[in-house]
Amino acid sequence: MRNKSIIVATVVAVYLCHSLAFAAPVDVSRAEDVGMSSERLAYLKSFFEGLLEDEETGGFQILISRRGKIIMYENLGLANVEENVAVTDETLFRIFSMTKPVMGVAMMMLYEEGQYSLADPISKYIPEFAELRVYAGEDDEGNVTLEALEREPTIHDLLQHTAGLTYGIFGNSAVDRQYIEMDVPSYDQTMQEFIDKLTSIPLLYQPGTRWNYSVAVDVQGYLIEKWTGMELGEFLQERIFDPLGMDQTMAWVPPDKASLLANIYTHNEAGDREKFTGSFADNYLHAPGAFSGGGQLISTSDDYWRFCQMLLNGGEFDGIRYLSPRTVEMMSTNRLKEPASLPNGSGFGLNFGVIVDNTQGNYPTSNGEYYWGGLASTVFWIDPEEEMVAIMLTQYLPYRGEFYRDIFHRLVRAAIIE
Repeated sequence: MRNKSIIVATVVAVYLCHSLAFAAPVDVSRAEDVGMSSERLAYLKSFFEGLLEDEETGGFQILISRRGKIIMYENLGLANVEENVAVTDETLFRIFSMTKPVMGVAMMMLYEEGQYSLADPISKYIPEFAELRVYAGEDDEGNVTLEALEREPTIHDLLQHTAGLTYGIFGNSAVDRQYIEMDVPSYDQTMQEFIDKLTSIPLLYQPGTRWNYSVAVDVQGYLIEKWTGMELGEFLQERIFDPLGMDQTMAWVPPDKASLLANIYTHNEAGDREKFTGSFADNYLHAPGAFSGGGQLISTSDDYWRFCQMLLNGGEFDGIRYLSPRTVEMMSTNRLKEPASLPNGSGFGLNFGVIVDNTQGNYPTSNGEYYWGGLASTVFWIDPEEEMVAIMLTQYLPYRGEFYRDIFHRLVRAAIIE
């Protein structure tokens, strides 16, 4: 059974990666036509070029649109510093957790089709979740103590990271350590192996009592496969990527396309920029055991813009409707009990961060702006008030997304003149 699952996942991943086509030229409009300053956008470009002169990273791909028109699309720097390969329209970026909003759309498509209720306990579809216990601390001898569930985690909890799950890498509790020891988010495992590991570990906290970034979106992927009878990658390809024309978005990069994948960069102890090596860089050159809903995708800014613009349009793009405007509103509205409980005045919707109080941020935003980012320091946001999409892709570890989100916001907002 395990071998069969791996074979099926590989076939789907091959389909995803071989659907890659060369990028069509991006049509860029005059900034002043949508109330923005070309001069100030030129400064934004020069600022990011300055970061590259300082060897902050290898390169950037930047896309900004307003009122449905792309008014900045720039390829800056090098995708491969060692071989002097420039960032181009065809350069591919690991977008990691920017996969999560795509999964949110997939989940809400099935929600609209009556497949589940947000109030459904996860155990309705994954019975093992009903038997979970909750971490309650450690006794004087260091033994883990557990307590019973006060209520079962729901699908709504999965979509807003309040189910009691974690990632392991962001904490140091006994539960986090078990995630690491058992390699819960392993690249090469099957979906069932992931669920088996996950449900053998206690929840980190009582469901619904706090927000904690987690593998919840990978559980969403398992549910989509169970509900549809399709491999997750196949579902995303058929229902989202193909209709949107996202022909440079894929799960992994085959050998004949490997030269298009940008290198990840870091800095060594001496402060010198160097190529990052390790699983986060290398995994995406071979098929995964199963598609990770939490961080599998590779894409370009042009492809991801189509996805974002669809959401900004209220669930429609080029005459095809993906979600209703009301469902997009549900996704992009804070659903946490304590508004603005995350940094920079943020709350959380359904697989998106949402700006709730823009007076609490360290950079200019709009209330109602929704966003996320990826592990390799990629960022994006959708601003309904300004009718804007902004995407910045790079490949840098450790994560510097908040630095880039800050400066990118400041420079983009400074370019709005009406």
